[in-house]
Amino acid sequence: MTHRFCTLITASLLAAAAMIIGPPAQAERPAAPAPPEHGRGFGKLPWQSWMDPAIARPRPTPERRDRIVYAFDAPSRGLLKIDLELSRLCRQGRFQQLINLHYRAFGPDERPWGVAYGRMAVNLYDPTRRRDEGLVYFFKGQESSNCNVFTARQDDLRRFYIGP
Repeated sequence: MTHRFCTLITASLLAAAAMIIGPPAQAERPAAPAPPEHGRGFGKLPWQSWMDPAIARPRPTPERRDRIVYAFDAPSRGLLKIDLELSRLCRQGRFQQLINLHYRAFGPDERPWGVAYGRMAVNLYDPTRRRDEGLVYFFKGQESSNCNVFTARQDDLRRFYIGP
């Protein structure tokens, strides 16, 4: 009997405590972040919650446009002179175009040649400083072991120049 009496008292005490304390507390939800204040207007995109503003967006791929700068009316071999020393340096990777065929030249029925200028060293990698400001450099087969560098005076090539 005492065991029954103790169980009854314990149950009544728990019921009284539950009435005093109230129902079990529920976990509070964190408030949703407020959308950024960009103002309203035509062309505005809605706020997107999955984009974290702390993470930078990817940059677009850089674009470059190749350009034909010289078009010869005669075979280019008659206009250009080979430079053996620069050709040797080109094979060693010490006198080359920065971007192969970024600037191009060609004669009738010829494959394009890469072009680099001595003035301001546009598209020219020249760590040994062999360039001459009055010359234009023409590269044939730069990406091979048979790279040849041809030169011509810039003043002599003005009639073949194709402007932007």
